[in-house]
Amino acid sequence: MNTMAGRKVFVLAGEASGDLHGSHVVRKLVLGSEDVAPCEVVCWGGDLMAAAGARLLSHYRERAIMGLWEVIRNLPKISRFLDQAKADILAEKPDVLLLIDNPGFNLRIGEWAKSQGIAVHYYIAPKAWAWNTGRIKTMRRVIDRLYVIFPFEVSFFGRYEMASEYVGNPIFEEIARSLSRYHEQRGWDVDLETVLGDAHRVVLLMPGSRKSEVQGLLPNFVAAARRFDPESRCIVAGAPGLDAAFYQQILTAAVANRELSEADADSVKVFFGATYHLLMQLGDGALVRPLTSGYQGRGLALVASGTATLETALLGVPQVVAYRVNGFTYFMAQRLVKLQWVSLVNILLNRGLLKEHLQDVSAQRLSMALKELDENRGEMAEGYAELRDLLTVADGSSASDGVIRGIAQDLYL
Repeated sequence: MNTMAGRKVFVLAGEASGDLHGSHVVRKLVLGSEDVAPCEVVCWGGDLMAAAGARLLSHYRERAIMGLWEVIRNLPKISRFLDQAKADILAEKPDVLLLIDNPGFNLRIGEWAKSQGIAVHYYIAPKAWAWNTGRIKTMRRVIDRLYVIFPFEVSFFGRYEMASEYVGNPIFEEIARSLSRYHEQRGWDVDLETVLGDAHRVVLLMPGSRKSEVQGLLPNFVAAARRFDPESRCIVAGAPGLDAAFYQQILTAAVANRELSEADADSVKVFFGATYHLLMQLGDGALVRPLTSGYQGRGLALVASGTATLETALLGVPQVVAYRVNGFTYFMAQRLVKLQWVSLVNILLNRGLLKEHLQDVSAQRLSMALKELDENRGEMAEGYAELRDLLTVADGSSASDGVIRGIAQDLYL
């Protein structure tokens, strides 16, 4: 371990997933490892980074703006956030700035930080392979070290003369941490056998992490699950930054609007901070053996497109992907995005393993998709196994280990 101390890293993430994956990096920076001496970490992030030891200056909840139209409407607010981030970075004088995902905001900060002589590292690369390859020119100019989480990104960015390093996928690290928590507390965060008893069928609902996503998808997800099987129980993986009252308001409104029955709403249970343990109990068990659950292999999931599709796949829960945004955002996305698929699972496998339902997320359509999924689990299981092999790092190191090694090289120049 390098014995130099007094170094400082500023970490900037704009949403729940960035806070989660960044927290593993923060913990190793604060505590130190074989690659880096303990150092101070300040952040724009969330509760997880703060719990890992970072000094939290701004919470991502204050800055959660999703969708092209929403961004346009909130440009003055975003400009104020940019100014505040610059002020905080200047005040803190970090040795390294680590930007996590959120490219619309973070690349602007990175460009400014580079002009201030600050080393700029980027973890979870902008998805330039999906749209806007033009931003790679900015990336080449601004980013000192780029850490990517999908193997194909190394060759993709290499074609544009942008160096990068595949450090592994951070979801594996969160799975390992969740397994450790199971052993430490000798049980699941939420034990489905205790909570549900011998429920006929369980459908896990993952309607997104932002309020607008949940409001737009949750009622249809519940209605679809209950139409698929009127005796099914709906388990919602509650998003960080939201609370039980918010989910209940949506369900109550859906009953009042006759989108759901009282029985439908009563079938729903929302659990927070337990997503991975829920997936582990409902999935195929491949990454958690020898742990077992009475519900293992019995679950199905309805998932909003995003990181959750990859989490669900790696832990082996058959899923249907659905997503809906406002009309303007969808109109623009059709013209800007160059991909055949929207879910990370399909993109990585380069085929349509998961059924994707975009914009048309009616209960009837999604319930039919669940029925088809339930009857064809084998093909999905094979695809999930292929996906795990694709993302595994040969030396067994974690994604945060790779990021730490890179940061250490600039901390002690």
